Amino acid sequence: MKKLLFSSFFLLFAIYINAQEKEHEESKEHSEKKQSIAVLICHTLIAETIEGEGKKRISVPSWGIDYNYEINERWAVGLHNDIILETFIVEHNDGTELERISPIATAVVGMFKPIKNFSLLLGAGGEFSKEEHLFLIKAGVEYGHRILQDNWEVVASLTNDLKINAYSSWNIGFGIARKF
Repeated sequence: MKKLLFSSFFLLFAIYINAQEKEHEESKEHSEKKQSIAVLICHTLIAETIEGEGKKRISVPSWGIDYNYEINERWAVGLHNDIILETFIVEHNDGTELERISPIATAVVGMFKPIKNFSLLLGAGGEFSKEEHLFLIKAGVEYGHRILQDNWEVVASLTNDLKINAYSSWNIGFGIARKF
């Protein structure tokens, strides 16, 4: 009976030590790879563009290029950029028409990860176009799933850009990120 108790205790101790080593290796690996760059192919939904005699909802192709820096396992900051590839006309809040020729939206965002793989993001920045620059607020959610020895992630993103005194747009994107 003493041998069984001693063997059981030794086995549990060995399992505990192994688990501690794995946890230490994972936290060390996580601390080494705090930065990531993602490239996403996106569609941007613009609810009220002006075409002809009325308003129309359109979906235009865009690219997303995101840089993130992880502060810790739950918090990160990033620079998120969206490049819309088409020209469209929207209405300003004062009723005037505003043409947007391939605008680029850039926002500094804070990210919070409430559960594994999901991040909530909120930030501010600007949408830049030859005609006029607009202030924007970005809010959204991202999902990232690590692949290929934790150096790469598959990323899905859904964000809303609220352009102050102009229009808002929804952006859905899928892509890949490299952690370094």
